[in-house]
Amino acid sequence: MEELTFNKIYGETVQPLWRYVARISGNAASADDILQETYLSFLRSSFKGGDIKEARPYLYKIATNLVYKRFHKTRYETQAEVDQAARSVRFNESIEMSQIFSKLNERERALLWLAYVEGYGHKEIAAILNINALSVRVLLHRARRRLAEHLEVEGK
Repeated sequence: MEELTFNKIYGETVQPLWRYVARISGNAASADDILQETYLSFLRSSFKGGDIKEARPYLYKIATNLVYKRFHKTRYETQAEVDQAARSVRFNESIEMSQIFSKLNERERALLWLAYVEGYGHKEIAAILNINALSVRVLLHRARRRLAEHLEVEGK
């Protein structure tokens, strides 16, 4: 891939991809490492397109897989460590919303983020998350329901 093409793709994707990774991982510190691994994997891949429309979902797929891989490696962290990492994330949203969002599992966070923040359709989400396209609707509905339940409990 040409340097100019990569720089353009990087410039247009780095911030939204970082927010996505930080949100679904629940850990802002890990987001930097995962983002770096994502772009390294992207450069090492056989991706030949130069179009941002093709590159963006591909990058999200790589990042999602890296988050899942890291999650499974570190799944035995204590709940206190996980809670502390979630509190360290700084977004435009209120801390309360970040805490509620962190109560969802990775897949639910990824589904909601890809659908409502990034605006991806069901087919694109399915490709990014390696799930059946027909399952996205059901899984997204469940994720919204769980988020609503947590919001209701918190009195929001």
